Amino acid sequence: MSRPDVTLAGILDVRARCTPHRPAFRFLADGTSNHVESWTYRDLKQYSDAVAEQLRSGGHSDDRVVLAGRPGLRFVAGLMGILQVGATAVPAFPPTNRRAVTRLRSILADCAPGAILADARHERRFAGMTADGDMMPRLIPLDDEPPSSTADGHALPVPDDPVPVRPTDIALIQYSSGSTGDPKGVELTHANLMSNCQAIGRHIGAEDDRVGLTWLPPYHDMGLIGTIMLALHGGWPLLMMTPEHFVQQPARWLRAIAEHRVTITVAPNFAFQLCADTVDDEDLAGVDLSSLRHVFCGSEPIVLNTLNAFRKRFAPLGYREQTLIPCYGLAEATLLVTAKAPGTPIRVEWVDREELSRGRMVDTADNSLPTADDALPVVDDSLPMVGCGGPAEGHELLVVDPDSGRVLADGEVGEIWVRGPNVAAGYHRRPELTSSTFGATPTGRAGPKTYLRTGDLGCLRDGELFVTGRMNGLLVVAGRNIYPQDIERTVDRADPSVHRSVAFALPGTSEEHVMVVAEVRDHRRPAAQLDALRGSLLAAVASEHGVRPAGVHLVRLGTIPMTTSGKIRRGAARTAYLEHTLGGTLKPPEPPEPPGLSNASALSDLSGGPRHER
Repeated sequence: MSRPDVTLAGILDVRARCTPHRPAFRFLADGTSNHVESWTYRDLKQYSDAVAEQLRSGGHSDDRVVLAGRPGLRFVAGLMGILQVGATAVPAFPPTNRRAVTRLRSILADCAPGAILADARHERRFAGMTADGDMMPRLIPLDDEPPSSTADGHALPVPDDPVPVRPTDIALIQYSSGSTGDPKGVELTHANLMSNCQAIGRHIGAEDDRVGLTWLPPYHDMGLIGTIMLALHGGWPLLMMTPEHFVQQPARWLRAIAEHRVTITVAPNFAFQLCADTVDDEDLAGVDLSSLRHVFCGSEPIVLNTLNAFRKRFAPLGYREQTLIPCYGLAEATLLVTAKAPGTPIRVEWVDREELSRGRMVDTADNSLPTADDALPVVDDSLPMVGCGGPAEGHELLVVDPDSGRVLADGEVGEIWVRGPNVAAGYHRRPELTSSTFGATPTGRAGPKTYLRTGDLGCLRDGELFVTGRMNGLLVVAGRNIYPQDIERTVDRADPSVHRSVAFALPGTSEEHVMVVAEVRDHRRPAAQLDALRGSLLAAVASEHGVRPAGVHLVRLGTIPMTTSGKIRRGAARTAYLEHTLGGTLKPPEPPEPPGLSNASALSDLSGGPRHER
């Protein structure tokens, strides 16, 4: 058997015996410091042992086990209990609404679990989820009560017959956040999880007083592997809160940083924008963000406007932008692929928009980052690109022509290919897709090396990665490649009433056309005002991109489909538009204008809230 500390379950066992009373995880039950649940490593081990015993007694040691509990300490115990017995954990959102039920049903059909760990209150919702003739997996509640086998405070005994978990065994199946009817599960080994934690740990270094904070959902790589597993591996306490509590009051994230002297946290781009736009001065009385040393930003395109807005808003409270770490990763690489070096300036390149559409990253303006007091400069036909750092230690990154397989030079845009110990084993029960995605070989490169094709586009400059978009999201108009996120960025900032937008291609007689759907905050407007808004958005896109959309479809807040991790589902939006099922179309009100939705009531859509199951 291999050493016990080569898996996360082995690390927990060592920490529970060697530092049993050291704080491990804390949970803000109501999103504030008024109700904090705290566990030491000994507590976590006891709860995990109780879960493991239930799995072991039910014969589920070799099974896949769906973990569908709500965020919190019991979720962590469920995860570690699964890993401890050698089973495979399958994180999934609880069945709290229709879309969550649909997604969970698809996951159950694809992975065929032997058991489900979930909150007891959701037991009835699992009924009828399996296909006709299939038996429902055993449901094991994540109990709120302490396990009956609580130790008396002495060192925990070493199990007489520890489970021989090998680093190459599958520890986790991570389903892509956009999957519903056709889920795609990424198989991650124990070695993958350890490699990712080690890579991030080496990147940020060791600190005796490190304290982490996360509000991200624990069902995806960023919230699960990049926070929970990383903290356990590193041996530092992690403060947890639910995504709903953050979305309801984004200031809770900032207050928790100050109250608990948090040094490391992580969030997608939208969270920084949400805080800059909505947090009031009275919410920040006494808040001090100077304890932060590492603030990871990833999961979605990183926008310079957002970084500037966040810095300008919170620099007076001690926020230092050099603590920000733009990063890039994906589930197929466990999590981390690249990240900016801590403490270094953010790298921004102003590039020619037209040249970028042709696959080349060409400078057009001064690349210095504006100061916090400066407005973002307007440069005709230019686009600011934020660098995501270099590859994680021990990993290799290539930018490749996706059609020919030719490795491209610095500054040329192509598909991002990755090789290294973070790269996953493959897709669950999809051998052909696994072979084509994880077994890519560059043209003209001798040897057995194979690479992961990420499906993302980007380019390298002096070893730093700049991500430009998704291959399957490109809009091809009049022979030009146009990134939908560029159009969306233009629409989002063209008028303050636009909450978010999505751009996609529509089929035409000879070529594709661009269609824009925009969510409007103050949607109860006369027809003339709605027509004027459409006209201004059309003009903004035509002016900045040289392409006039076929139309701008205005909808209510919450209409644009989102993934469970807060990303726009462009394919789903396009399908719904073509099938006339998008809904939410704005019509002029019949009575006089009542007040529209406030930002506070609509912001739950940004992180998935109840509507999008964040």
